[in-house]
Amino acid sequence: MYVKLNELDLFEQLKGQTGKQHFQLMCLAFDPGAEYGQTRVGTQSVTARPKCRFNWNACTTIQKGRKFFSRVLTDGPISRINFCTIPEVEIGAEQPIYGIYDAEFDEQLKPYIDNLVSARGLIDCPQAYKLAKQMQEDCAEFARLSQDQTYWNLSHRAIVIAWLKACVLYVANGQKWEKSMEDFIRWSLDYDMYCKMAFFGEDIERANRDGDRIGTRGPRNLLELLPDEFTIEDAKRVRQKQGMSNEGYLCINMVRTWINRGYIIQYTEYSFKKSPKFINK
Repeated sequence: MYVKLNELDLFEQLKGQTGKQHFQLMCLAFDPGAEYGQTRVGTQSVTARPKCRFNWNACTTIQKGRKFFSRVLTDGPISRINFCTIPEVEIGAEQPIYGIYDAEFDEQLKPYIDNLVSARGLIDCPQAYKLAKQMQEDCAEFARLSQDQTYWNLSHRAIVIAWLKACVLYVANGQKWEKSMEDFIRWSLDYDMYCKMAFFGEDIERANRDGDRIGTRGPRNLLELLPDEFTIEDAKRVRQKQGMSNEGYLCINMVRTWINRGYIIQYTEYSFKKSPKFINK
């Protein structure tokens, strides 16, 4: 059974739901592979609501967007959405002129749309999988160096979103992989993560810490904030300035992680220096 909803129908249905139901629908539409469908009780159920996939495209201000998601900061919707923003321009600067999407543009786009419409069956894109693994390691490395748990948590689904974009581009391009596609996907992931951390990062951290003090900036590479040679106390001070706790063994565990990854070298019990591997990055 197929369910077709136009934008007005979908809006009316969403408008009649509570905010919690709205966010549940967004999450369910993102998550694949549910054996029993989205909201059905079991395989033998007489009545069911079939899976619904839709493109949810919303445009708002940053302030209203933060208010909209303020009660579900740690519930999942933010991590399942790709965010972008319009860059601010200097006051009085010349306004940018955007292109007109006319018939000529539609004609140029048509071959790619036709490729998507005609796609059938399982299509494998090994380049997309390889890129996803590389991006996963890149995000993991930045998480180790920044020690930012919020960034690390948000990166998981952001990588999935970037991988899905890569797959769509691959199919649209006639199942041909190009370097420009990889460059765009990498940029898209960084852009998505920047928006999530800039707009929601501190609020999510505040919700997770239940009111504890937080920093006022996005995640930073803590090792870059330290001198080439430093001590445990130096590392603790950097963490404290970034609003991070030094309770228990948090700082020591961070330093041990850096040693194991080859970022730093230990030359006394409490003294360390950055490795050539890190300095020459």
